[in-house]
Amino acid sequence: MRALLIVACLSTPAAADIGFAWDAPTTCPSISSVEARVEQRLGRALDPAMKIEIGVTEADGHYVARLALGNEVRSLTSDRCDELADAIAIVVARVADEQRPAPVRVAIVAPPAPPVIAVHRDLAEHVDAHPWSLGVRLSGVSGIGIVPEVGLGAEIAITARHNSAMAELAEAKWLASGADRSNSHVDVGLGVTAARIGWRPENRPLRAWLSAEVGSMDGTGTNLSASQPNSGRWFAAGAGFGVGWPMTPWLRLVGSTEALIAIERVRFEQSDGVVLYAPSPISARATVGIEVGWE
Repeated sequence: MRALLIVACLSTPAAADIGFAWDAPTTCPSISSVEARVEQRLGRALDPAMKIEIGVTEADGHYVARLALGNEVRSLTSDRCDELADAIAIVVARVADEQRPAPVRVAIVAPPAPPVIAVHRDLAEHVDAHPWSLGVRLSGVSGIGIVPEVGLGAEIAITARHNSAMAELAEAKWLASGADRSNSHVDVGLGVTAARIGWRPENRPLRAWLSAEVGSMDGTGTNLSASQPNSGRWFAAGAGFGVGWPMTPWLRLVGSTEALIAIERVRFEQSDGVVLYAPSPISARATVGIEVGWE
């Protein structure tokens, strides 16, 4: 255990700038606690000549540590500082084991000694984070309650994130799907523009949102009512959630589920006035797609 030891080889004319620097919020473990965790995992005392600088900052409920271990610089993040201290101990112990020097003859400098420089620095540096994220997603869509039978379509979306806030603008096109009743038939297609706002945390693959979409629904077929329009506006609102699994820093596999309530919908009627097809008041859809963009 050490707070600061000045050690040098007998052939070295002056002490090196060495030590263990720890700067963290008061809610975090102390330097002695962190050193004890490191030495417990290392199975021996730390080499006094190894330079270790650790600074911990807290932002948006997360703790971020910047580790300078000799010539190596690393970053670690956790929601709890105690868990972060355990992770720091594992990393420091591993690096200390890899950099264990060969035995050398050392001497503790006794009085008169060179001036002792306390190694305590303000390490509360800003850790580079990415508050903004921007990407483009292409997805396949499947749904029920919108077009007849099980509908299929495609969607392209532009998605943006600022901290934990998410916004998306999407265009979706549903393939025409048919409905039959006695001697009547109608093929129904739909194209919509959707807007979504919601929650998308920086360090988790989850996302959730509220949505609204507007578009045009068209129908073509046989024995349709001539007095009723065979196209009209579709307007719906709802909510959804999804998961965006990172495959590379620039590529994510995104799956989602969304439920919508129809506010405006089109009814397709036979010539005798009987409704041939109308979208359900509540519909559901699922998407799977690839999202490309800076995270």
